[in-house]
Amino acid sequence: MNRRHRAVIAVLIAVPLFVTPLVSPVPNYDAHIEMGVHQEPVNQSASETGQQQVGDAPTVRYQNLSAPGQRLFDSGYNDTVWSGILMEDAPTVPLDEAPEPWATLVPTRSKGATTVYVHRDGHYYETVLHRFTPKPSLPAFGLRLGSLLGAIGFGTLAGYFGLASED
Repeated sequence: MNRRHRAVIAVLIAVPLFVTPLVSPVPNYDAHIEMGVHQEPVNQSASETGQQQVGDAPTVRYQNLSAPGQRLFDSGYNDTVWSGILMEDAPTVPLDEAPEPWATLVPTRSKGATTVYVHRDGHYYETVLHRFTPKPSLPAFGLRLGSLLGAIGFGTLAGYFGLASED
C-alpha cells in the first residue's frame, strides 16, 4: 500500500472524527431546580404557637400541589441526604419542566437557595429550592475533546502521507 492510499484512509477516518462533535446534540444546560426536603418536620410547638419558626417563608399545602408537584416533593423527601448544610442526591428538574408552584417559588436572579415550608399531615417540612445551571460532565467533555484530538492526529498523518515523497 503506497502513501497516497494511507493518506486517503487517514482522511476518511479524520473527517467523521471531526464532524461527530459538531453535529451531535448538545445536552440541556438551561437552568435547573434542585429540591431538598428535610425528613424531620419543624418542631411541633413552633408550628402550633403562631409558626415562629416558619415565619415569613412561603408555605404550601401538600394537598394543593398537583400530582407532578407532589411526586417531586416526595422524591426530594425520600432521596435527599443532608450533610451539614449541603444537600446530596437531591432530585433535579429543568426549570421549564418544573411543576407548579416550584418553578415560581425560585427567584430568577438569585444564586442562593430559597426555603419553602410544605404543610403535610399536620407538620411543616422545610424544603430548600436551589436554582443552578449544570456544567458539562467530564465524560461528555472527554468524548468531544478526544474525537477532535483524534481528527487532528489523523489529519496530520494524512498530510504527512500526502506530502511525503515516495521512496
